[in-house]
Amino acid sequence: LNGCLNTATTNVVVNTLPVVTAASSASAVCAGNSVTLSGGGASTYIWSNGVTNAVSFIPTTNTTYTVTGTDVNGCSNSATTNVIVNTLPVVTAASSASAVCAGNSITLSGGGASTYSWTSGVTDAVSFVPTSNATYTVTGTDANGCSKTATTSVAVNSLPIVTAASSASALCAGNSVTLSGGGASSYVWSNGVTDAVSFVPTSNSTYTVTGTDGNGCSNTAVTGIVVNELPIILVNASSQIYCLTDLVGTLSANPTGGFWSGTGITGNSFDPSLAGFGIHNSIYSYTDVNGCVNSDTLIMSVNLCTGVNEITTENLFTVYPNPVSTEINIKANISFIGSNYTIYDATGKLVLTGKINSENTLIELGNLSGGIYLLNVGEKTTRTFKVVKE
Repeated sequence: LNGCLNTATTNVVVNTLPVVTAASSASAVCAGNSVTLSGGGASTYIWSNGVTNAVSFIPTTNTTYTVTGTDVNGCSNSATTNVIVNTLPVVTAASSASAVCAGNSITLSGGGASTYSWTSGVTDAVSFVPTSNATYTVTGTDANGCSKTATTSVAVNSLPIVTAASSASALCAGNSVTLSGGGASSYVWSNGVTDAVSFVPTSNSTYTVTGTDGNGCSNTAVTGIVVNELPIILVNASSQIYCLTDLVGTLSANPTGGFWSGTGITGNSFDPSLAGFGIHNSIYSYTDVNGCVNSDTLIMSVNLCTGVNEITTENLFTVYPNPVSTEINIKANISFIGSNYTIYDATGKLVLTGKINSENTLIELGNLSGGIYLLNVGEKTTRTFKVVKE
């Protein structure tokens, strides 16, 4: 007011702002993994999104985080950092089969990622043989290094305990046997055998059965069969053609120790008077040490032989050709015209009959199989001829 002046001074310090930095422990993480954000260049730090400086947390989405750093002068500055959150791969675990039979292989394959690591030493997409029921875990990792797991279970079915049973371990040639499997649901035999159906084996053989159970698992078993050949028999007789009044004939056979049977037979003797007129089978049966039985037959012809002595020198009959292939001719005395003829095979079965119609009678034998036949001609006076059919 009076125009008088005076002065005073004050100092102002201008502090530079801190150079704040924002650091992240990882610029990208897999979903569910943690990250740590740390500020630098100041004394204290405050982060956006509720993050605490230098304390790990789990981000849920791609985010830009801002940190405000304040130095000792109370000056603040800010910085930002980005964190990318990669989603986890959708991993799958596939098995070539959910159940296998013991000893069979299986293949496990992962999907949805880039690389796969299995538990229990399994290699992805490489077959192996599991030994027991198990659950396998695969860890799949994608191109971002993110991993996720999946599981699959495999059941290992034990093999059935298959048995092979035979109705006989040894049998005689020509006899039947039945093979039966056990311990499974269905059975397949080697050598064309049908389970539980009898068949006739022809030689010593080992048979294998494959039994399959309800799980489709199979196992095998074996059984052997011995086929004993039938004994070889040779028979003979002092005669096979008799008159009713002839003496007893002798039968023989090799090997010895068997028995003879048939009409007119006692022991190893054939009595034509006891057997009577006609064709008779003398059968020799023999049983060997294996219990195998075989037999052979002699055809015995007993004729009335009435008036034989009177006609023997008259050459009443001629039979030719003999052996014969198609037809045989009987050249007979006129007194025999109208008489019957009969032909028997080696078993004593009547196979042909007819009449002597002329002095030369042709008999067709073409339909008969090869072998030895007995031709009887006449009735009261009878002649018997052994005919060989080729």
